[in-house]
Amino acid sequence: MAMGWAEINIRLTGSGEEFTTPYDMWREVFVWCLVSSLIIHFVSGLLAWYSLGGHPIAVYALPSFIVAGFFTPLFAGTVTSAVIVFVYKTASFPMQSLDAFLWGVGQTIVYTLIAVSRIYVTL
Repeated sequence: MAMGWAEINIRLTGSGEEFTTPYDMWREVFVWCLVSSLIIHFVSGLLAWYSLGGHPIAVYALPSFIVAGFFTPLFAGTVTSAVIVFVYKTASFPMQSLDAFLWGVGQTIVYTLIAVSRIYVTL
């Protein structure tokens, strides 16, 4: 089933769909990485906006978090999703929809942990 970028359809995990082409595998892992990153950054942006209250910088907190949540998977997620797909294709292993979900969310968790650990260095 070919899908264009304009109609990205996020499937429910556990649907049992099997991806065999590299593009389908890459797209599913990348989309889950992007969606989970945007969710985490949106929630953390709302938290920052709320906790900063009336501070003048609070206006920029939410948009900057959402931009960071979009660009991190756009650059790093693209490459790591391609590496994951390369391993699956080299091993001739089909990817299930649950695998794509776990790899995409796992990438977001790793990127978030790296970002948080870099904050502690600056304190």
